[in-house]
Amino acid sequence: MAHMILSCLSLALVSISLLATAMPVPEPLGTDSISQDSLLEAWVEGHRPGKYLPCTADRLKVRKDYDSMTPEERKAYTDAIKCMATKPSQLDQTLYPAATNRYMDYAVIHVLRTRQVHLSGFFLTWHRYFLHLFEEDLANECGYTGAIPYWNWPETADNLHDSAIFDGSEHSMSGDGEYRDSGPVVLSSSFQLPQGSGGGCITSGPFADWEVTMQPIPINYIIQGLELPPTAFELNQSCLTRDLNTYAAQSYTNYDALYQCLETEDIESFDAQINGVLGGGELGLHSGAHFAVGSPASSIYVSVMDPVWWPLHAFLDNVYASWQNRHPLIADAVYGTETAVNVPPSADVTLDTIQPDWGYFQQDPIAVGELISTTSGPFCYEYDVSF
Repeated sequence: MAHMILSCLSLALVSISLLATAMPVPEPLGTDSISQDSLLEAWVEGHRPGKYLPCTADRLKVRKDYDSMTPEERKAYTDAIKCMATKPSQLDQTLYPAATNRYMDYAVIHVLRTRQVHLSGFFLTWHRYFLHLFEEDLANECGYTGAIPYWNWPETADNLHDSAIFDGSEHSMSGDGEYRDSGPVVLSSSFQLPQGSGGGCITSGPFADWEVTMQPIPINYIIQGLELPPTAFELNQSCLTRDLNTYAAQSYTNYDALYQCLETEDIESFDAQINGVLGGGELGLHSGAHFAVGSPASSIYVSVMDPVWWPLHAFLDNVYASWQNRHPLIADAVYGTETAVNVPPSADVTLDTIQPDWGYFQQDPIAVGELISTTSGPFCYEYDVSF
């Protein structure tokens, strides 16, 4: 139970309840036109002229719903992730023994940047570029020709176990873990979730033999602005676990929750709906998705160790892009400071603020404004469905 509390606390305190009126799912957007709002293009053109190639139709990638992909497309994606785990780590093994391969380099770098790029003004754009770097790395290192798919949270909320992404088949991203009678998921002294349906090692699908290498880190390290514990990067190999939680999915990642988030009228409110507020007694949209999967995906620090992290965050990016499309006049708005929960106090993030780096994957200075649009700056992609 102590381990369950530790792993679950990581996202629980950054959440809020979501209530809204259900809305119909819109029809998919066509890919024959590229939506580059002039307001979003203006910053890159004015500050970084000539730095990036224009986003043209022949370069445009389309990120698809995992469940709508063909079995062959799904397997190509999971094969590429498994390929990444065969590549050697490029990190100093004396400092980061948990970085056992190139895939786990991403997980380690995410831990190193967590206090800067969560609950801060960097959150949405830093993670947008993190996805892009991984997508490019899958192509360059493993020959993957597709785009990162997204896990459609609300569409699968009522049937996690039979969804293509979690059904445990060879074309899934593996399914639930073996059942463990571990009791309710304790989030705080006054808030808990019903027990999920798994909790143990996953035993089927492409990641049945996947190893994780780090232990969860308590959320108070973010809240109090603490340095990482000295054991953070010790090698702690174990199987990948999952604890699919239908209650969390249905309660916090449904279409009502999605559309309340999209209907917010400013970026501060959008941020609150996505990431919640400390001390909240309910989960929010983004944290609800993490807890629908269970540990280690429910750990804000080490969640990248579960490969489903990428489709989970591709959907978060889709939600962000959809909000931008709905609010073109404020699509370039930024909210938050340079530190998580502003601890220690730091400057407000603006379009001109330089992002924290992404480890050895990208160390050149990149400003927040370069990452605002999915079809300008370094990006040239859109989603098959905009909400």
